[in-house]
Amino acid sequence: MINIINDFYSPSELGLMTLCFLNYNFSSTYQSKEYVFTNRSQAYPCYETDQMEESEDKLSPYQIFKNTFESKTNIKILKLQTFLRKTKLEELKNSAVWKKDRPHRDSIKYDLAGLIYFNSNCLKDGTNMYNTMTDFEPTAVVGSRVNRCVFYSTQQPHSPTIDQTVEERWVQPFFIVYKKETLEKV
Repeated sequence: MINIINDFYSPSELGLMTLCFLNYNFSSTYQSKEYVFTNRSQAYPCYETDQMEESEDKLSPYQIFKNTFESKTNIKILKLQTFLRKTKLEELKNSAVWKKDRPHRDSIKYDLAGLIYFNSNCLKDGTNMYNTMTDFEPTAVVGSRVNRCVFYSTQQPHSPTIDQTVEERWVQPFFIVYKKETLEKV
């Protein structure tokens, strides 16, 4: 099941989170980390921050996300991994994945995966959803929209749309454990 929450953050929280994109350090990397590439352009090239650290400070990006997600979904988070990611259009165009939809699943160590879009309102900057890993075309496409949160089971095949239209695509990926049995397996 695909879940969408528009206007995820309040205006002030969205402002604070957007400032993180402007002020945090991003390291060049690629997706998926399941494979080792000697050159980022052989994969999905991107830039990511370190994981947001758990904090009880209600103004920390970690706590802002956690409180907002729990409030809007009534799902109690037992474990959370979140960070910020940027992808640059020029790098994508020169990569092996440009205009090639490649579905993947996320780690079974988590129950839910998702992301929040920060700077685009376009179908081509969104997320493709598939019925199976062998599908050549998506079953559904979730368009990006500023402050839209989309989340799904980690076993839902999905991919970024790859036809990025903005010079930089800004998203906040997240991975959540909310089932005790998942937490106990890890």
